[in-house]
Amino acid sequence: MGSTPTPGGVNVVNLIDTLRYALSALRERRGRSILTILGIAVGSGLIISLVSLGEGINTVVTDRLMMLGANNIIVLPAQGSNIQFSDADVQKITRIPGVTVVAPFYLAVAEFQVGGTRVSGRVLGIDPMQLQIIFPGIKILEGDSPTPTSSTQIGVGYKVAFPPAAVTTSRLYVGQPLTIMASTAEGLKTTSFTVTGIYDKFGASVFFDADTAVVMPLPAARRLLGEMRYQAILVNTERVDLVEYIISELEGLYGRNVTVISPSTILSTVRSIIASFTIFLGIIASVSLFVAGLGIMNTMIMSVMERTREIGVLRSIGMTRRDVLFTFLFEAMLTGLIGGLIGVGVGVGLSLGFGNYAGNFFRFGPQFEPIPIRSVITPELLMGTLLFAVLVGSVSGLYPARRAALIDPVKALKTE
Repeated sequence: MGSTPTPGGVNVVNLIDTLRYALSALRERRGRSILTILGIAVGSGLIISLVSLGEGINTVVTDRLMMLGANNIIVLPAQGSNIQFSDADVQKITRIPGVTVVAPFYLAVAEFQVGGTRVSGRVLGIDPMQLQIIFPGIKILEGDSPTPTSSTQIGVGYKVAFPPAAVTTSRLYVGQPLTIMASTAEGLKTTSFTVTGIYDKFGASVFFDADTAVVMPLPAARRLLGEMRYQAILVNTERVDLVEYIISELEGLYGRNVTVISPSTILSTVRSIIASFTIFLGIIASVSLFVAGLGIMNTMIMSVMERTREIGVLRSIGMTRRDVLFTFLFEAMLTGLIGGLIGVGVGVGLSLGFGNYAGNFFRFGPQFEPIPIRSVITPELLMGTLLFAVLVGSVSGLYPARRAALIDPVKALKTE
């Protein structure tokens, strides 16, 4: 191997020669090297796929929660409480500083008669002018929104108007009547309404699927459900930073009689849980990489034992202990680098596959459609995993390289 003298007169093995020598050593022990590299590739691939999947879940949950609006608060009767909301409660909440809109609403599970077939969904009784607060960006596909004071008009979600082909071949049109069957305090009640509008596809949020819902004004909801008191109240704030303050004010007004839910507070908790889950997945994947590192160490130790005479020859032609150390260390680094590069490709493929598969069963409830998950693969994740693989290879090769460097050249040359 060629070498270049330093100003102090010490011979240092040329870096290019070291690379060539390390590559030739890997080629000579091709079978063992491939298995070791595959161990690094699998570990690196698992890190990328699991961490990216965790980030993808975080993104999906965040997006779905934000569909409800970060500055929204939902006030519900607490479990075991017999509190019911009235217009007086609406006025009381409106007077809280920072509150912009107070929207009382009804919510009930129902079935809709579409083309002779029953389609399951929910009824949302709310002022149609305030629907954008619950579902920001929802749009009318056909017709118009129901009149807020009407007791006969309704707007229907996309999947109610266009049921899946497996359910029925019929669809709803604007102006058609729709028969709704809902459970009320008096039992099952059936009422017909006129469809004035069909909403465009929106998707499922955490609590509610707009596409399988029927939206009706408050008078229509009272007519269907036979209730004058509201089931819940939606509170909209001026700014997101006022949410905590308004929640404390609501709890001060109602105490333990109500349950207060806010997407922003839920989001912070969910993000914390998912972040911990992602870290846990990363640690599990890292264990496999450390196991692969032990494989590198074992391979390198065997290599040193097999090449003892070769080390003696290298020392006799002028290589120093430091040169031998860096030669074997570079071989371990190359193993980690090649395995890491392959692992990056494997990880990207696994991420896409995991994302498609997870989307088949990840949903917010049995009544919701599956939520597609897209793995979040960032350059930082790819580069960090690659560097980690090289680091594992370097650390694993440190002991075998030092062992090779400490071999006595005279004894090494006598080895058969």
